[in-house]
Amino acid sequence: MKLRILIVISFVLLYIGTYFANKFVLSVLKFTFPTIFQGWQTLVGILMFRALYASGYIDNLLHGKDWLDCALWLPGMITFLMSSYAGSRALATLPLPVYFAMQNMVLVFKATADVIVHGQMTSFYSYFMLMISLMSALIIAKVDPHFDPDGYFWMCIHIVSLGCLESYTHFMQGKLKLRATDKLFSCYLYSFIVLAPSSYFLGDTLEAVGRFQYFYVSHFYVGCILSGVLGVLLNLCSVYLQELKTPSLMLDVGAVQAVAKILCSGVSLTFFDMTLTQTLVICLAINFLSSIGYIESSTHRRLQPNISYASMNNFDADVYSGDRLLGESRQYFKRQELQQDMIRLDLGS
Repeated sequence: MKLRILIVISFVLLYIGTYFANKFVLSVLKFTFPTIFQGWQTLVGILMFRALYASGYIDNLLHGKDWLDCALWLPGMITFLMSSYAGSRALATLPLPVYFAMQNMVLVFKATADVIVHGQMTSFYSYFMLMISLMSALIIAKVDPHFDPDGYFWMCIHIVSLGCLESYTHFMQGKLKLRATDKLFSCYLYSFIVLAPSSYFLGDTLEAVGRFQYFYVSHFYVGCILSGVLGVLLNLCSVYLQELKTPSLMLDVGAVQAVAKILCSGVSLTFFDMTLTQTLVICLAINFLSSIGYIESSTHRRLQPNISYASMNNFDADVYSGDRLLGESRQYFKRQELQQDMIRLDLGS
C-alpha cells in the first residue's frame, strides 16, 4: 500500500515538473522549434531506456518479439508522434489550465472506444458529466483572453491524435504481445527516426541557430534536460500505475492524472502569466470537476459485474437444455417402470 501511495505521489510530482519544464522552454524561453525539442526528448527517452535495461531495471526491449506485432503497433507510433508534436506547438501559446481543459476532450474518444470495443454503454450520469466537460471546454475557447488561432489549431490536432492513440490502444488490447514498455520504447525510437532528419529538412535547425538567443544560457539546457528526463520518468510511472490497478484498490490512472492537472493548473498561476476572468475561472472549475466525475463513474462501472445479452442468451439456452434433459430422463424412467410391470405380469401368469 505504501508503494502505491509513493508511486501516485511521484506521478503527480513528475506530472507537474514535466509540464513546468516544457512550458518554461516553450513559452518563457520561446524555443518554438518542435522538431528539435521533441527530437531531443525522444533521444533522451531512448538513452534512458537503454540505461535502465543495462542496469537491470527493465527487461529486454523488443527481444523475441514478432515483427508483425511491431507492424501492428505502427499506427500507435504515428499517433504518438503526432500528439507529441502538436501538443508541443499548442503548449507554446496556451496557458496550462486552458491546455489541460482542452485536453479533457479526449474523454469523448475514450467513451466511444468503451462502447465500440468493450460494449460498455455509458450511463446517464457519465454521459451528463461528459457533455458538461465538452461544453465547458468549448466555452473556455470562446472566452479565453489569450486566444491564439494557431495554438488552438494545433490543440485540435493534439486532441484528435491523442484520442486516436487511446482508441487504438483500447482496440489492440490483448491482441498484441508487446508490453507497455515495449510500446513506449518503440514510440520513442520511431519518433526520433522521423524527427531527426525532419529538423534539418524543415529548416528548424538553421532557423534555431539564426534566431534563438538563449543558446548560451544555462537555463535553457537545464530546462531541456529536465523536460526530457522527467517526461520519460512520467511515462514509466504511468505504466507502473496501470500495472498496480486492481479492483480492490479502485485506482485509475485517469483519475490520478485529473487530480495532477488540477494541482498543476493551480501552481502554474504563480509561475506563468495568465489573465483570468470570472467566466474563465468558472468554466475551468466546471471542466475539471466534470472530468473527474466522468472518470470516477466510468471506473465504478468497469468494476461492476456486467451481464451482457450474450450471457443472458447462454443462460436461457442452458435452462432450456436442462429442462430438455430432465424431460428425457423422466420418459426413460417411465419406460423402465412399464417394462418392470410387464415382467411381473409374465411371472405371475
